[in-house]
Amino acid sequence: MQSCIGASYTVTDIQVKPGTDVTDLESKINTLYQAELRKNGMIEEGENATVTTAFLDPLKNQHLRPKAGNDANYKVLIALSLLGFAILIIACINFTNLSIAQATKRAKEVGVKKVMGAYRYQLTAQFLIEILMQCFIATLLSLVVAEIALPQFNRLFLVDLTIWQIDNELIWQLPLILIFITLIAGYYPALVLSGFKPVSVLKGNFQTSKQTYWLRNSLLVTQFSVAVIFITGLLIINSQLKYMRTQDVGFNPNQVLRVKNIVYFNNPEKFAPIKEKILKVPGVKATTVANILPDGSETGSNGYTVNGTQASLDFIDVDYDYFETLNIKLKEGRLFSAEFKGDAQNAAILNEAAVARFGLKDPIGKVVRGCKTDYTIVGVIKDFKANGFEKAVEPSIYSINNPCGNGKTEIMIKVDENQMAAVLATLKANWKDINKRDGDNFRYEFLDEMYGKLFKKQEQLQSVFFAAAMLTIFIAILGLFAFAKYITNGRIKEIAVRKILGANDLQIFKLLNTSFFYMVMIANIISWPLAYILTKKWLETFVYRVDISVLPFVISGLITVLLTIITVTLQARSAVK
Repeated sequence: MQSCIGASYTVTDIQVKPGTDVTDLESKINTLYQAELRKNGMIEEGENATVTTAFLDPLKNQHLRPKAGNDANYKVLIALSLLGFAILIIACINFTNLSIAQATKRAKEVGVKKVMGAYRYQLTAQFLIEILMQCFIATLLSLVVAEIALPQFNRLFLVDLTIWQIDNELIWQLPLILIFITLIAGYYPALVLSGFKPVSVLKGNFQTSKQTYWLRNSLLVTQFSVAVIFITGLLIINSQLKYMRTQDVGFNPNQVLRVKNIVYFNNPEKFAPIKEKILKVPGVKATTVANILPDGSETGSNGYTVNGTQASLDFIDVDYDYFETLNIKLKEGRLFSAEFKGDAQNAAILNEAAVARFGLKDPIGKVVRGCKTDYTIVGVIKDFKANGFEKAVEPSIYSINNPCGNGKTEIMIKVDENQMAAVLATLKANWKDINKRDGDNFRYEFLDEMYGKLFKKQEQLQSVFFAAAMLTIFIAILGLFAFAKYITNGRIKEIAVRKILGANDLQIFKLLNTSFFYMVMIANIISWPLAYILTKKWLETFVYRVDISVLPFVISGLITVLLTIITVTLQARSAVK
């Protein structure tokens, strides 16, 4: 069970009886919960009950798909699974295509065995066993590669996975996966090989059917379609990440130290002596304290009323110089100041989103009622992206005095550029004297690095997509290279005749490239709508995002066409010689 009242989400674990109606139980808990809150004066009679709620969430959902928080881990897991499956399918397509293309090389073997009395099902079984052995060897090699690559994967995703442990389900699933891949990649080639007629084969008068020809080309188109989707997706992911890194987020986390301490500084007078000592350290520009950091952390919320209009606002408990330390821009009014005695009691600053939520045209001087306190709005700040780009800026209220607050413990220190090392050394050496109640426990982090963690999942996705795109292109080009060699070898006599009749090298290159060019263009036309739908779906997870332009699709098309022309031309050159 998770709830929120004047603080971040709090969690209580409960065990329910089998067959319990969870929806009904959740409703009863909420009724009891809010009755207790009113009884203890934590919310007022008549206050909107939806502001303060409790909800039930299965324990199994907490790591991947929690109701409170985000499901970024789940999305990355699904993305990895889909990428892996797509690459596996491409590899199977490649194997199938090459097997069909080279089927004629074993046609005489099939003809002889059929003359000797072999049945088709026996030949099919033989070829499937051969393919199974190839897949088995490939599986062993893949385990070696996985073991080599696993440390890098663990570093990228901050996990500690291992392959060689007895309870790893992968070890027991591998035989099933091996059989599945063998059937997917090898069943049709085995049928093609075993289907040759012995009389035609022994006379040398045989060829693959038109159905096989169309299937072979269709598989090549499918292969390049997936490659185009990967390339387009990678380009759009790069574009979104570039936008996120360069966009003004509305505040400046650079050169800001976060010091976590165990002492509450809810009263400005308690923090004043600490602040004075910190400001005396050479290189310190400003310092403040708050109950939460602008790093995507869950913020408490409560119900507030202005002119009879009620709304739920996130509340942030701050101290003097909070906005100056983070370089948050003021839109109208003023910021908190010790020169105004009332600021420490009942002054409030709203962000633009909160002003819009209440529909205020002239907010300065208006009274906001919440947490049994009448606050006077003294200023409005511009919205800033404390929660990154995936969440909209929440309507927020900032105050120094907040009865619903949960304690200001997050000290932030703005340091002059090029003075960070010296400031850290001084603070470490003197922290016991600066903050006596905290003692030697000087724990610090850099706010820009903490805020940067909001981009971590997308950077991980970018890295995986880059690797997947490169691997997909490599597999596709490898298959194309072998396929082009097969086609070229099959047209050697035709090429020789054309050369005798006066055809130059450029005409031969054009002849061999034409069919492949058409197939790659068809692959692009098929994949572009799919790539658009998939990337649009991904971009919709961001509130602040780039628009999808035509450029990534054009670039992906050019890349695949150029790689195809280069690959086929290299084969054509050897044939021309």
